[in-house]
Amino acid sequence: MVGETLNLQQLQQRIRDLEHRLEESEHLIEAIKAGEVDAFAIQNGDMESQIFTLESGDYAYRILIEEFGEGAINVTEEGLIVYTNPYFCKLLGIPYEKAIGASIFDFIDPDCLDDFEDLFAKSLEGQSKGEICLKSDGKLIPVYISLTSLQPKLATVGIIITDFTEKKKNEQTILDYQHNLESKNSELIKSNTELASFAYIASHDLQEPLRKIQMFADRILEKEEERLSENGKDHFHRMQAAAKRMQTLIEDLLMYSRTNTLQRNLEATDLNKIVNQVKEDLQDEIQQKDATVKAEYMCEAKVIPFQFRQLLHNLISNSLKFSKPQSPPVIKIKSQLTNGSDLHIDRLAPDLNYCHISVTDNGIGFEPQYKEKIFELFQRLHDKSEYNGTGIGLAIVKKIVENHNGFISAHSKLNQGTTFDIYIPA
Repeated sequence: MVGETLNLQQLQQRIRDLEHRLEESEHLIEAIKAGEVDAFAIQNGDMESQIFTLESGDYAYRILIEEFGEGAINVTEEGLIVYTNPYFCKLLGIPYEKAIGASIFDFIDPDCLDDFEDLFAKSLEGQSKGEICLKSDGKLIPVYISLTSLQPKLATVGIIITDFTEKKKNEQTILDYQHNLESKNSELIKSNTELASFAYIASHDLQEPLRKIQMFADRILEKEEERLSENGKDHFHRMQAAAKRMQTLIEDLLMYSRTNTLQRNLEATDLNKIVNQVKEDLQDEIQQKDATVKAEYMCEAKVIPFQFRQLLHNLISNSLKFSKPQSPPVIKIKSQLTNGSDLHIDRLAPDLNYCHISVTDNGIGFEPQYKEKIFELFQRLHDKSEYNGTGIGLAIVKKIVENHNGFISAHSKLNQGTTFDIYIPA
């Protein structure tokens, strides 16, 4: 009896297996008709693997939608939600049960409702895309939605929802940065306007009374010198020296204010010509100091000619001024083309070529800790009684280099000379 029962169970199991195989065959036939299965593979005995591919592919697709990093929902033509993946519920912060059967329109920000209705109406005829805001518990969520009609297979609309919260934050950050930049630009324009006003005052209103002071001092010394005591003469000479220093300071300030970033007419220039021009300008000082100015391997560079002439003028003048009393100054200027990647300087782009210009002297030098300070406005390492000057010359040099999108550095040791290294894009 027991044996008959087992045979009956086996028979029933065989019937179920046959029914299952028949059902699989019917699915397979439909898949072949739809072009989803290769009939040649079936002829070669791979039918089971093809069926497995269909089943596993469908399963993988469902897993993909469930684990999708974006919202995926399915709504009826009336807007009722019939399916949603977990991400959509997580985005809104609602349970799955509250989403299914609800109207998608209930989760749309009222201010975006008209836009969404237009997108939804268009999707019934095909596809539509756009940006709107969802709402949940009073919180607005900026999203990008893509709607696709699933007709004629299903009388529903599929919607993919991408969270734009971070994107909007980034956009706001950019807007805030732009606003701040515009504000800074306005301040810069105001500052430049004030600087231009100062330059006008310095070039006219300040220099005019200064010239009169110098003129009247000269007349008194010329016509009344015999009546002045030695002490009086000394005072007048000091007054003339102070007026001369004031005039130099005004002229240097004017030069600094005019060295602005707006003048960017770069020209391919032979640096040898600029060096020769500067040597002519400083001919008297060079002869007085018995100095030697050598230019070696000077290449052609794209510069603002009159500014670069001022740059070399200031550097060579600086070397002549700070020379050793008992040693004739020797100033060497040379340049070479080099790639930014070979320089290992953070401020230079590694993918650009640079013209490296060095100006080296054998002067008194300075302590290495002052290599940044010397480029600051009005900074002096020596008393004016030792070396004349206003402390603006090297500040002008640095500003000119920055106008060329370049970089300048100084290397020196006390009583061992100084080297200025300049790098400008070639």
